[in-house]
Amino acid sequence: MIAIIPVKLSERLPGKHLMKIGEKAIIEHVYEKVSRVFETYVYSKVDLPIPFVRDDSENIMELVYSLRKTYGSFALIGGDMIFFTEDDLRRLKGAFKGAPVVPSDGGGDYEPMFSIYAGDPEPTRNLREALITGKTVYIPKKEFSKFAFFNINTKEDYEKASALYAAMRNKK
Repeated sequence: MIAIIPVKLSERLPGKHLMKIGEKAIIEHVYEKVSRVFETYVYSKVDLPIPFVRDDSENIMELVYSLRKTYGSFALIGGDMIFFTEDDLRRLKGAFKGAPVVPSDGGGDYEPMFSIYAGDPEPTRNLREALITGKTVYIPKKEFSKFAFFNINTKEDYEKASALYAAMRNKK
């Protein structure tokens, strides 16, 4: 099983993947954790301080469709989520038995940027359609760490993430 970390140009917080949380860029935090659990590829529209493949896709759906044709199945992990744990990744990976795997609250709230995509690649309009099939495996979100799905999209998110990271470091 491989993992793909997509890095796009952020409209709400330009350059966010290269912004530092603690001593590392956001993308470095993500890449290091994911690489300890999966064979990892970063598909990026910007130059990064880590190994990456240039992403020339028009949008995330085009990228996911292309990746499904190339790899069949893969974990898709958001490049702006730094608080998931290696146990969270192992939980996701361990649930894979050939069908898509997605964390869910049971009420229609899914985490498409922390899921495993699998099955016949068909063009879809959104990530939800690419994930939700009759065979999809749902893992309750409450089984993941408290901040696993916190992502950074705005300056306020970045400030919260920086403070949370500092608090977590001080607890150790």
